[in-house]
Amino acid sequence: MASSRVVLSPLGWSAVIGSLLALLLGLYTLNLLLLVIPLAVLTLTVTELLLFDRATRDFGPGWFRWQRFENSAEVRMGGFGSMAIDLERSGASSIYVEVFDHQPETFEVVEGSPRLLTWWTHDTPLRIAYLYRPRERGRFRVGPTIVVAHDPLGFGFRIAKLENRWEVTVVPAFSLEEQITVPPGLHGGGEAHRRRLGVGTEFRSLREYQPSDDARKIAWRRSGAEKVYVREHEEEARPDVLILLDTGWDMRLGIPGTESLEQGVEGGTVIAGQAFARSERVALLTYSDRLIEYVPAQRLPQGPELLSKAFGRVALLPEPFNLLGALAAARERLSGPTVIILLSTLLTVGEPVEGAIADLRSRGHRLVALCPDFPSLFPPVPDPLAADTMSFALGPVEARAESGAKRLRDGGATVIRYSVSRLRETAAEVVARTIAGGDIA
Repeated sequence: MASSRVVLSPLGWSAVIGSLLALLLGLYTLNLLLLVIPLAVLTLTVTELLLFDRATRDFGPGWFRWQRFENSAEVRMGGFGSMAIDLERSGASSIYVEVFDHQPETFEVVEGSPRLLTWWTHDTPLRIAYLYRPRERGRFRVGPTIVVAHDPLGFGFRIAKLENRWEVTVVPAFSLEEQITVPPGLHGGGEAHRRRLGVGTEFRSLREYQPSDDARKIAWRRSGAEKVYVREHEEEARPDVLILLDTGWDMRLGIPGTESLEQGVEGGTVIAGQAFARSERVALLTYSDRLIEYVPAQRLPQGPELLSKAFGRVALLPEPFNLLGALAAARERLSGPTVIILLSTLLTVGEPVEGAIADLRSRGHRLVALCPDFPSLFPPVPDPLAADTMSFALGPVEARAESGAKRLRDGGATVIRYSVSRLRETAAEVVARTIAGGDIA
């Protein structure tokens, strides 16, 4: 890459413009002092800039060798990430440099610094190291590293951009609280619940092998070259949990950082944590107008890690959500009775979905949809006029969501509108009741 040009700093501009104005004033007043001093300052400034330009004429990325090391590629929410860069340079001259490693605004530096200002001799390597805490989930890029060379008097500078970007995925954590919390009074019951907690020696059926299954349960005599089957015993014959997450454009509703998509991700982690704590198998399918990612049904101990990484990769897409396509994609991937928990705004349920839901029910699956209460996505406003305006603006959105919810209910699905403040309790209750085989009001 070609060398950057010398750019005048604010001090350099002040020296040049101030000297020229003083010279004009000296010529106008014929004041010798106002002629000599500005001329000396201007000469010093120009000489300094010419010498700096000559010393750094090849300044650019080619001057440097760099290496990122001890860098975190994955960080959990509430945890810490590390970043470190070693820089070496060619050239015999020493320069005054400022080095800055660009980082997302959602990263809070808690130790060290991504910025360094120092006099750099050619044979001395530089190191930048710092710890940060991410405040939002998602994929982020750290970098590039910017190196600014200043002339010793501060009149000008050159900039070099080192394309050493690093991608960091911030994933939600499955906390212990999420895995053991059981809403009061929801302990399940009945014969079905007791049998699910049994030793598991009673044979139930055969089903297709999944990567998370124990190889010791393979029914070798019933398996062939194309399909492999496993024996399913009574305690395993409970429904799997599939988290179906809407990543379409309508999931942008809400305050940035806590919009509908983030509520869906948080609800999904609570659902997964609750299900894993009960030794259930949990799968994840993210969908917009097409399939984005599918994580097959997983158990402990590897399940939380795989789903946590998948939740960290979730991103909002500009296309509308296609519920029919999402249900079809889910149906193709289900091998046994499954509780499908849909996290969506239900704003794009325009096509008839009753038939698709009925088809899922005929196969032993169950659909439960969790939709946010839209006013709870926004902070309350004390001004009555502002509250009326917000209510008026959300009116058509609420009507579309209710229309979509009615279509799902007509097909036999359960639809729950939750307040953001009670998202975690609602998600935990859904898991507790569906696993226990009860109804959800």
